[in-house]
Amino acid sequence: MQSQPRSSGSCAKRWVATTSNLCSERGVDVPNRADIEKLWSLDGRHAVVTGVSTGSIGEGIARTLAAAGATVVVSDIRDNGLTDIARGIGGTAVVADLTDESQTNALISAGPAVDVLVNNAGSYFDVGPILKQSPAGWRRAMDNNITTCYNASRAAARRMVDAGRGGAIINISSVDGLLPCMGTGYDTAKAAVIAFTRSLAVDLAPHHIRVNNIAPGAVMVETLRKMQAGELPPLWPSETEPTGLMNPITKIRSSNIPLGRRGTPNDIGNAVLFLASEASSYVTGVTLPVDGGWLLI
Repeated sequence: MQSQPRSSGSCAKRWVATTSNLCSERGVDVPNRADIEKLWSLDGRHAVVTGVSTGSIGEGIARTLAAAGATVVVSDIRDNGLTDIARGIGGTAVVADLTDESQTNALISAGPAVDVLVNNAGSYFDVGPILKQSPAGWRRAMDNNITTCYNASRAAARRMVDAGRGGAIINISSVDGLLPCMGTGYDTAKAAVIAFTRSLAVDLAPHHIRVNNIAPGAVMVETLRKMQAGELPPLWPSETEPTGLMNPITKIRSSNIPLGRRGTPNDIGNAVLFLASEASSYVTGVTLPVDGGWLLI
């Protein structure tokens, strides 16, 4: 008697059932699509994103977190499109100087307890080699890039601990903190953000607060677009351009990015979403380059 051929569908179902049993025996969950969507969802979460202006990395981050379901407070030292961005995502805009502790505390207190803090505030206008940089420029680089990060993280961590439900802090540094390109002050400040991330991750792990860092590469933001168009002056005059260092305008125009394109603010937003969500629940203290592979070469 000729046996009936087995359908590919029945084989597939049997394989899935067998795999599910094996996974259960080994302590491995078998997620479905709803599980994955829940992992990436920020429904019911409250996020604060600093350094938000029109066409910036901060805008890309804020819009991505809002699209994932979070309520978002956006902040910057001045309103360069801040209010419009907040209105567009159903969030709140707060103008604040994060080098000032009292203004930072007011920002973090503007709403429910913080679940997600994104430290994107920073500045790359005090750049250049040490022989050209003033002590005041050095202090500005430190204040704008690491002191802001410290003040906001400290204030947010206190609220997270009081709320007792953990949280996520995501710092935004730069590939320049890993491979110096922008001069002593800026590069040192961005490297400090990376070290701060690792130390803070250890400090806050007992409270189930994860701390991670993203190092963006060549991202076409509004400020650099305006520099390329001649609407803003370059970061440094040609006569003071650091010898051996790479002018970021040259870098962003170059073709030496393995993935063949410049990044976008949304590329950074997508990486932040991963680190803010439960999809990264076992990740803390890492620095994730989002650079199209630029550091590889």
